[in-house]
Amino acid sequence: MGLFDGRGTVDAFKVLLDKEKALILRGDIDGVARLAKEKERLLAKLGRLRIERSMLTNLRHRAERNNRLLRASARGFRAVQDQLRRLTDAPATLKTYGQDGQTAQLGKTARDFNKRA
Repeated sequence: MGLFDGRGTVDAFKVLLDKEKALILRGDIDGVARLAKEKERLLAKLGRLRIERSMLTNLRHRAERNNRLLRASARGFRAVQDQLRRLTDAPATLKTYGQDGQTAQLGKTARDFNKRA
């Protein structure tokens, strides 16, 4: 390997992918987005270099790992959104039966503002 073998670019891309992984695990999606331009720049540079297959394989594994983490994060965000939607769309009261067999409401009850004290 010589001076222009691409090792510096490969190492820079490894560092970037590891940084991206740390940001994903912290939930810092804005941080991940900020890395996009540098990632694109390094990918373009890698595309112009002759790099050993083993080095490219290592990069691919790291990129695939990050992609799996991002997909898992997206599923988690969607699950939270769904749960919040269910909570906010749930009825304000729950009808149940008391010990006497009569229906009773649990939870918030609507207040009638037209009643006089």
